[in-house]
Amino acid sequence: MRRAFLSAIPAVMLPLFPATAPGEEEEELPALVVEADRDSVLPEHFAGSATVIEKETIAKSGVRSVADLLATQGGIRLSSTSGNSSGSSVHLRGFGENSSSRVLVLVDGRPVNRPDMASVSWLEVPIARLERVEILRGSQSARFGDNAVGGVINLITRGGSTESTVVEAAAGSDGYTLARLSHRGLIDGNGITFDAERNFTDGWRDNAFSELETAALRWDKQLAPWIGAEFGVSWAEESGGFPGPLTKQRYLLDPRQSIYAQSGQADQYFSDQTRWTADGSLIFGKSDGPSFEIPLSIYQRDLEWNFGPGYHSDNLLNTYTLAPRFEISGESWSAEAGLSFRRDTLELSQFAEIQRVNRTTDASLERDIAGVFAGAEWEPWKSWHFSASARWEHSQVDARSNSFVFPTDPALNFARGSDESNTAFQAGIRWEPSDNISAWLRYDRLYRLPSTDEIASYQGFPLSVPFNDQLHAETGHNVELGAEWTPDAWTLRVNGFAQWLEGEIAYDYLQNINVNLADTRRMGLETTVGYQSGMWDAALHFTALQAEFRNGPYQGKEVYLVPNQEFTATLACRPTDCLTVQAEYQHVGDAFEGNDFQNTREKLPSYGVANLLLRYEPKPGLSLYCRINNLFDERYATVKYSGLWYPAAGRQLLLGIRREL
Repeated sequence: MRRAFLSAIPAVMLPLFPATAPGEEEEELPALVVEADRDSVLPEHFAGSATVIEKETIAKSGVRSVADLLATQGGIRLSSTSGNSSGSSVHLRGFGENSSSRVLVLVDGRPVNRPDMASVSWLEVPIARLERVEILRGSQSARFGDNAVGGVINLITRGGSTESTVVEAAAGSDGYTLARLSHRGLIDGNGITFDAERNFTDGWRDNAFSELETAALRWDKQLAPWIGAEFGVSWAEESGGFPGPLTKQRYLLDPRQSIYAQSGQADQYFSDQTRWTADGSLIFGKSDGPSFEIPLSIYQRDLEWNFGPGYHSDNLLNTYTLAPRFEISGESWSAEAGLSFRRDTLELSQFAEIQRVNRTTDASLERDIAGVFAGAEWEPWKSWHFSASARWEHSQVDARSNSFVFPTDPALNFARGSDESNTAFQAGIRWEPSDNISAWLRYDRLYRLPSTDEIASYQGFPLSVPFNDQLHAETGHNVELGAEWTPDAWTLRVNGFAQWLEGEIAYDYLQNINVNLADTRRMGLETTVGYQSGMWDAALHFTALQAEFRNGPYQGKEVYLVPNQEFTATLACRPTDCLTVQAEYQHVGDAFEGNDFQNTREKLPSYGVANLLLRYEPKPGLSLYCRINNLFDERYATVKYSGLWYPAAGRQLLLGIRREL
């Protein structure tokens, strides 16, 4: 889904709805404001809690990847099994295991989540490509469909209407090197954007290397007064190593070690992948009438996966999405409706050795999701905004697996399928009595489809039931109640939420199968305090929550890998116009380790990590920066399963230079 209702249309068109209250004189928005809202999914009167990271903050962040940006500026918790944040899973609203399938990630409004349990590569969209980032917390299934149970992260890339060239280079500890180039401009009415990046690190842990090369090209143009178009292609080559878990004894002795390197098998644990993306849109309509948009995208990932002797696979994923939509607006209302189609195909071959000579298994999987959606917003009285959305989707999964080694084993040879339909809707109220005061109330009926890996054992790790056609979508309810006050330089926001999931999906290690384990409840309170002035910037994000099973054998127990408290703080000082000193701190409370349904094992300890950023700008457009992550070299882990630890990175230094022309 490319944009939400009431989001601004692309820069090639004027807004379709009034920016002033009924009865007031309307003014045309400047072109710059329209461009900033390109591909936004954040409605002007959103009935919920949202965070926006603007391009100025992104440019000055000095971070390696989008993941670091989300953690330091968005107050989002990350977890990683390698110690590299670029491969992290993001956590919103109290989800621990498989959280990546419960946070929808969009690029320019288009979903990029994988159909399996793999997380999004945060190096896939380089920092240099970003215009802004929108974080919508809480369920948005009615507006966006699958995966949007915990929230939505929308990465908006730069357009080509403003001339700009950015060159950046950096180097640091653990063999880290970075080179970025980005250019955008307008040529004969054609908006052109190009960027390229190379990103490499040996990794803080042994066999935790990460390497990425990527390039992208985008074009947009106003073809006629009533039609606009845009098109983009991107390419990426990425590889990385797997350091593996450690026992507690090994973790305390040396968290940088890798059990695979210690055993002399590091060359058997790594992945290589190539990704291609192409997307485009046609937008029909005029500024004084309705609009119709046809967005189409194609994604391909060719992955070579090596996870130890005997576990070598080639995985080809193709994803096709189409979501035509119609929008119309009046003086005090707007509405949208459309269709959505997504098709995922996976082809997998497994081999007995890394040289890929003897094939052991062939498997294929197809998933089709088709749906219809509609939404509207209405301002019946001044300062009161009502919104509603609804979505219906039908999904179908077909899987096949053939083992050449054990051709008669039913656990390794099957051809099965399943399908189901789901409905979601949302209703919200936002009250804005003045420019700096707002309050909201929202209800969501939600769902999340099982990922392909949760349903079928086609990846080479057999489940007790090879294709679980009894597994169905998680469904549930979500309620939000919050308020925001922005007096002068301050921002004060508080938001309470409660979410009930019916049949939450979890891996039952006793049965060796994914099941709709139990109903769960998550309740929490989010608070944000921000301050901006000429010399000081400060932001505090604090979340207190409780996630527990509401029935079944684990009734009353806490959901594992979910901390009860999260706290993020950022303080920036500019003693002179050319110097910025920024301190960042994130604290995450303790949590029960993975698979601890009974809440009886040693917890994953709480941790606090501090970062420091120094930025010197001798003249406009030129900046030098020094970033120290984990300033006090805190020893901690973000993931622990059944007594095995996955250490996070220790202290890391980064020095860089950035030039914008």
